[in-house]
Amino acid sequence: MDSPSIQPDDTMNSPAHIVKVLYIMIRREIETALRPLGLTPQQGQALHALSYSPGLTNTELEHQLMIEKSSVTSLMNGMEKKGWVTRRSHPEDARMRQNELTEAGQQMHQAAHAAVEEVKQRSRNALTSEELEQLHGLLSKLNAVYRSS
Repeated sequence: MDSPSIQPDDTMNSPAHIVKVLYIMIRREIETALRPLGLTPQQGQALHALSYSPGLTNTELEHQLMIEKSSVTSLMNGMEKKGWVTRRSHPEDARMRQNELTEAGQQMHQAAHAAVEEVKQRSRNALTSEELEQLHGLLSKLNAVYRSS
């Protein structure tokens, strides 16, 4: 039995393709907004995570940022060299290190947060509050489908 052929228009208009294109475009805008601060998006995400959850371990950051263990190690080493992060021994496991923002890290987080919020505001301005709520609900529903598999 022949499988149905996928037309280029079908692929280009699929929800997955639209989400991918939006992700790439938004990520590029965020990269552009963070560049003058000397930040990468991953550094911005790490600053954000540590601002709201001080003391995260590399393993916890690995899961939150959805990046590999070696990438977290490199990221934290670089941020420590820049003076944005301090690392201390975990009270329950001396093999683990907890990461916390320094005062300079907090200031960098605030600047990064403001830059990223400007990018996000474009999306909020393009939709009504009802549309934003509906979009959030639909994306959350799809997220649950893929997280459960």
